[in-house]
Amino acid sequence: MPRVSGVYIYKDKQSKIIYVGKAKNLKSRVSSYFRSPVNLGSKTAILVSQISTIEYIEVNSEIEALLLELKLIKKFMPKYNIASKDDKSPYYIHITKSTYPKPIVNHVADGSIAGPFLSGYIAKSILRQFRKIAPYCASNHPEKPCLYTHLGLCDPNPIQYKKNIGKLRKLLQGEFSKVRTDLTEGMYLASKSQDFESASKFRDKIRNLDYLLLKPVSADDYIVNPNLVEDKRQEALESIIRNLKLEIRNLNRIEMFDISNLSGTSATGAMTVAINGQITPSEYRHFTIHQNEPNDVNMMKEMLTRRLERIDWPRPDLIILDGGMTQLSIVNWNIPTFGLAKQDEIIFDIHGNQIRLERSNPGLQLLQSLRDEAHRFSRRLHHKHRSATIKS
Repeated sequence: MPRVSGVYIYKDKQSKIIYVGKAKNLKSRVSSYFRSPVNLGSKTAILVSQISTIEYIEVNSEIEALLLELKLIKKFMPKYNIASKDDKSPYYIHITKSTYPKPIVNHVADGSIAGPFLSGYIAKSILRQFRKIAPYCASNHPEKPCLYTHLGLCDPNPIQYKKNIGKLRKLLQGEFSKVRTDLTEGMYLASKSQDFESASKFRDKIRNLDYLLLKPVSADDYIVNPNLVEDKRQEALESIIRNLKLEIRNLNRIEMFDISNLSGTSATGAMTVAINGQITPSEYRHFTIHQNEPNDVNMMKEMLTRRLERIDWPRPDLIILDGGMTQLSIVNWNIPTFGLAKQDEIIFDIHGNQIRLERSNPGLQLLQSLRDEAHRFSRRLHHKHRSATIKS
């Protein structure tokens, strides 16, 4: 089974659905049922003994898996989905009235700020996503820093905490544009005062919000077409081939490259990969940049030179650089190469032509996902190097 988000379906010998579950990693979750019976509960052991057939539907995210799971449970009423099947009361989200307010989920409609939700899982999942944009504290002592403070999911500063709860209220009430405006203004002011660390935090929150605003696929669409994710990947690849005017029939391997060079020290590079339209973390590679001069173009050139010398690695069909014409000036190879500029998400070719695609274009969304993965991956090694330098 694939290591992706999705829903798994267990059937008995009569091909009747007896259980439906969701997973962030289908292979890992389903495998857990078939380890030593000693580690299984009695009810789970009985379930496993009756499984004859396993089917799965791949989706794009955990939230989509959750929605599809609930839809299938309501439709087929599987024998072993007792908890979800018997849960008839809707859930609501409230924000407590205390010095440090926090969201709670219950069955009480009066005074709620969002709901109803058919499942408490959905309500809690939404709060987890919003917490990345508007951090709040779930402990009984919010004035003291906790684990979530270090993860950026809690801010004990009273003034900032109040602002975050205000943003959370707006998000729960669907006022996404107001929150985005506030975050953009905060990022601008932080950059203007050269507080680049705060500016980067605002930027990450804006990206998280933009990701949430992408229209999720309906659970009904997955029921109608269980191969929807595979079809979407093919649509994205065909869009890239068509709009970038690539002279190839099949786009098997796309590689994205990014440099992380905060404050000009401990520079690192990252290569992220999509194979047949699927982002493939096992193919990612880190590069420690050797030159000391803080020049992003020369650093990008060093990384690409070292990568293309690796003839033992599969050859890419398409290379995307994080940047525009400045970065494309290093190109001296015969593999189709383009730049993806952060501002306005414009794609550049090596001749300076601009390719503007709609934000909803599946090809652009695939390249954006690869770019965002490259940012995350390169920063991880960069922070590791900086920590080692500070300790020494």
